[in-house]
Amino acid sequence: MAASKILFAAGSDCDFTLLEELFDRNNTTVHRVRSGEEALATLRTTSFELMLTDLEMPDMDAITLARRARRARPGLTVFMYTDLPTQALRREIGEAGIERIFDKPLSPKLVRYLLWEARRASERGGGGDASSAKGV
Repeated sequence: MAASKILFAAGSDCDFTLLEELFDRNNTTVHRVRSGEEALATLRTTSFELMLTDLEMPDMDAITLARRARRARPGLTVFMYTDLPTQALRREIGEAGIERIFDKPLSPKLVRYLLWEARRASERGGGGDASSAKGV
């Protein structure tokens, strides 16, 4: 089976080391970016099965990133994690096309779920082709 590719957008390093170690053991490549603009630039040239983004980043929030990323890659699966999930936020997240929201801290159980989702997205052709990425 080909390796799954996940775009991980987060401004801090706190969760990345855990994710990287767990994904490496499961034939999954994690591409880390530190800002929303970097994520959008990466999506212009590279296909991913899914994107996991922190709510808060230095240059934009996950909701703005999700809206712009889904315009660029309509088939991209987008998940978000935060330590501040509120009902109002959950409604806005759904409207932005974010499919799931996870509470911090990230866990091995979440990693297993993300692996499963990445493989499912890959099988259904999620993420789109880099050559067909729309402007973001």
